Amino acid sequence: MIDRVKGVRDFIGITAVLRQQALESIRKSYELFGFEPIETPSFEYLSLFTNKSGPEIESQLYSFEDKKGEKLALRPEHTISKLRVVSGNKSLVFPLRAYSIGNVWRYEDTKKGRWREFIQADIDIFGSADIKYDSEIIACIDFAIKRLGIENYKINVSNRKILTSLMESLKVEVEKIVQVLREIDKVHKVGLDEVIKRISELIGETKAEKVRDYLNGKEIPGIEGIKDVEYLISDLKKNYGIEGVYFDRSLVRGQDYYDGSIFEFEFTEGELKGVVLAGGGRYDKISMKFDSDFPISGGAIGFDVIMEVLVSNYKNKFYKTLCVLSVDDLETSRKIAASLRKEGLVTDIILEDTPLSKGLNYCNSKKIKYAIIVGKRDLKDNLVTVRDLESKREMKFKLDSLVEEIKNLI
Repeated sequence: MIDRVKGVRDFIGITAVLRQQALESIRKSYELFGFEPIETPSFEYLSLFTNKSGPEIESQLYSFEDKKGEKLALRPEHTISKLRVVSGNKSLVFPLRAYSIGNVWRYEDTKKGRWREFIQADIDIFGSADIKYDSEIIACIDFAIKRLGIENYKINVSNRKILTSLMESLKVEVEKIVQVLREIDKVHKVGLDEVIKRISELIGETKAEKVRDYLNGKEIPGIEGIKDVEYLISDLKKNYGIEGVYFDRSLVRGQDYYDGSIFEFEFTEGELKGVVLAGGGRYDKISMKFDSDFPISGGAIGFDVIMEVLVSNYKNKFYKTLCVLSVDDLETSRKIAASLRKEGLVTDIILEDTPLSKGLNYCNSKKIKYAIIVGKRDLKDNLVTVRDLESKREMKFKLDSLVEEIKNLI
């Protein structure tokens, strides 16, 4: 037996089907908002990522040399590759809406439940610094997640300018800012008192108490970015009808990227409560790494987390697919299957005469909702039996109207 490589997965059966359906739904949602695909190679020159990505991503690269000695790397994200394309293409019209959906690879710690190959589904708007485009990114992701049937989440927003200006006003030493922000990001995990205690050890009690004041909602003079957050929340409600958007003062996100609005979609139900379904923000300065100067706002759906939610929601459900079971007339059964498929109905068939109990067990194991049972006894009266395996209800339909009856059922 050959073992699977550590950190990757196989997908079969209904899980694989749900993944494909979810990907197609997300793609359609992005396109409904005017985003167009940018497709990039699975691997690039190693230097693209070592020179342009942040230090955390650099440490996780899968790199190798090809047969000519060229140093290459599997892409760890889509953003840098998209920036290469956009910055090098002078014919593009801005603002440019682009999406990328596909596998990326990072050498993650699998002990923390992370995968080394996973799908990113992200969107970006290149070429406008207007905060209304931040709203558009959030609204598009909200639309895509709701279209998947997921509604139990809240949207947390903030702005990187806020914590940056707070650190400046407190005159926090540059080399300690990253550590302080990392602690602030842990408020929801370890509690405010513990965070302030840790920050006191870094910058002193007086400055740490000022951080506490900010996190408790106290107005701090000279802090930038709060009005931007207030506008974002108002704009999403007024122009997109999106409720459940909250100012999260402890929200930090990637320090190597973001310099404006930031957001996260947080799941609020069940075992997965608290996980982040999607996130993003504004990263205007990153294009300078490509000798360009265009603002960017973007976000990405955490596809693997989304799939955990979807699989959890569907694990006890039957799927509206069909299976034709031939009791003793395989020829007619095959003709029925062909007719159903011509109408776009997903139809399985066992290609041999099968005892009814065995056929129904097959359907139940695959969570198939409708079994179409074909037998000569029914066919003498021009009838076919359809069993709803979820409700256990049986129906008999005329053979010549079977397809229309099935379409009405589904």
